[in-house]
Amino acid sequence: MAEATADPEDALYLLRGVSNLEPDGVDSGALMRHFALEPQLAKMAKAELPSTYHHLLRGVGEPAAPDARGGLLELLRGVPFDRPIEPLPESVVKSALQLPASSKSGPVLHTLRTQKASGLIHAPPPTQKDRQLHDEKQRSRSKDEKDRKEKKEKKRKKREREDAHMLQTLLAPLVTELRGLTWAGWIVSGKAANPFIQKITRENCKRLGVPNYFDYVKEPMDLTRMKEKVEKAEYARVEQFTSDIKLMVANAKTFNREGEPVFQMAIELEQLYESKLVGYRATLEDLQQERKKRKKEKKKKKDKKKDK
Repeated sequence: MAEATADPEDALYLLRGVSNLEPDGVDSGALMRHFALEPQLAKMAKAELPSTYHHLLRGVGEPAAPDARGGLLELLRGVPFDRPIEPLPESVVKSALQLPASSKSGPVLHTLRTQKASGLIHAPPPTQKDRQLHDEKQRSRSKDEKDRKEKKEKKRKKREREDAHMLQTLLAPLVTELRGLTWAGWIVSGKAANPFIQKITRENCKRLGVPNYFDYVKEPMDLTRMKEKVEKAEYARVEQFTSDIKLMVANAKTFNREGEPVFQMAIELEQLYESKLVGYRATLEDLQQERKKRKKEKKKKKDKKKDK
């Protein structure tokens, strides 16, 4: 195959060099004139720096501060009055931050040992009086917080006592009714009795014929214990009373096998309690609403007395 000959006209642009460049008639030394920027250049030459910035320049070469001037073009070139712009020395910065001896304590310049920076400005150290005031505020704040918690705890306990006494009037007839239940399958002294009245302890379990009772039951509960708690107003919520009922039933189911009389009696007792609980809850809610109403009326009377 014959070798292809490259036509000079078809050669690559970069290989042809200056042969592709055309004269544009613009003098590279007169670009400001070509782009009509001479008026702006003249304005920049006449512009002067505000006097606020004169202290940032060194070597102004003027005998007095009011005579100091700095041209904008010279500043942009970085050589105002034939001297480069230099940073302020550290001694000048420190002297500017120092206050007279008679003045109050001010910012303190702490030198950084690990870096080359001159330092950081921090708040002045607290005086002895400042520390005492701070400690007094902390003690006062702690005391107020403690008083607030104690007051809140007293209110909570007072509310619980009120709930317990109100609930006591409601639970007393209920526990009496539950203790009055009897089963024909549980005979004591020739009569039908209630197996959940007997209070079983570690001292009497052998005498009652259940020496291994506490091998199965860890926390005993019965209607006698519940009656004592009602009399002492230890129930502040209905849920606490219900929890003891469920514990008593669970103990009976644990110690007695399914199908035995006491096992079935426990189920019947729980069902009876749940059926009566609905009515007792409604009565309790009415009592609580009545108590809230009395409290509001009492508060209104108290506020009226204050206004007088």
